Amino acid sequence: MQNCTRRRCAGSRFREPGSCRRREPTGEPIDSCQVTIMHDKPRTRSEIVDAMKEAARIGGESPAENFARLSALPILEKGPSDFVSAADIESERLIVAHLNEKPPEVAVLGEEGAASPDAGNGLRIIIDPLDGTNNFLHGIPQFSASLALMEGDEVTAGVTYNPLSGEMFWAAAGQGAYLGDRRLSGSGRKSLAHAVVGTCFPYNGKGDTERAAREMAAIMPRVSGIRSPGSAALEIAYVAEGRFDGFWTSGARLDLWDLAAGVIIAREAGCLATEIDGDGDPLQCRSLVVAPRQFHGHFIEIFRSTRATGTRNGAAPVAQLRY
Repeated sequence: MQNCTRRRCAGSRFREPGSCRRREPTGEPIDSCQVTIMHDKPRTRSEIVDAMKEAARIGGESPAENFARLSALPILEKGPSDFVSAADIESERLIVAHLNEKPPEVAVLGEEGAASPDAGNGLRIIIDPLDGTNNFLHGIPQFSASLALMEGDEVTAGVTYNPLSGEMFWAAAGQGAYLGDRRLSGSGRKSLAHAVVGTCFPYNGKGDTERAAREMAAIMPRVSGIRSPGSAALEIAYVAEGRFDGFWTSGARLDLWDLAAGVIIAREAGCLATEIDGDGDPLQCRSLVVAPRQFHGHFIEIFRSTRATGTRNGAAPVAQLRY
């Protein structure tokens, strides 16, 4: 078993995971970096996905159990307005421990510090053990565990699990997207005026609040409603399932572990997922528009208008964009 150093992990395009040393709720230090996964027999992608789904279920037990006793839960501050609870850390530990038993040798990158050297086969599992920590800490029942498999620079599988509802969203490249055993195909709505759209807002000085406000002003008159439940991974999964008719974010500046699983789940459901200008890789640009095909181009045009028209609030006149 190898120890990692505090360096940018292969497969992370944005920021290094942070300190390798974390503390469990007991206060005892753990070295979560010692997680190189070793197996003699190569496994198929399907077996890896099964292991990821089971790991998400196991990891979700900690937030679900702790949700009823939030006042007693230790909370740490990673940085300004960036909180982590003992449930985040314990969930990641449980996920990594389960993955350690199942797939072939795989590198791991977790939001709360789990990291391992590149295993040499291009396989990495990206983990967000508790997406929606702010919701969790405020007693709002909307959070998830999110895992993504990367083969080289390509995301080839993703899992998003809501531990309170038991909903398991998952996808694998070329195999479709599913909620449990039910295949997903996105929203079938035809009119943008009937659409409900999800987003993630910047908060407490993190991200581009002015840009987010311009985008909100541009899209609000053209859709039925905007929602921000607080877990990007779940919101993107809702687009794949058809509850939401789109999702966008640019000002919030999300990271790889926030988006990777959701992007492949949405794409395998037949939705389009691009950066906000419609061209680049959202996992590199950290802006994202996800929508079914009948709406994606309209959203791109609307968001482009916030930077092209020069109108006071950044939005194009409604008469120019009728859908």
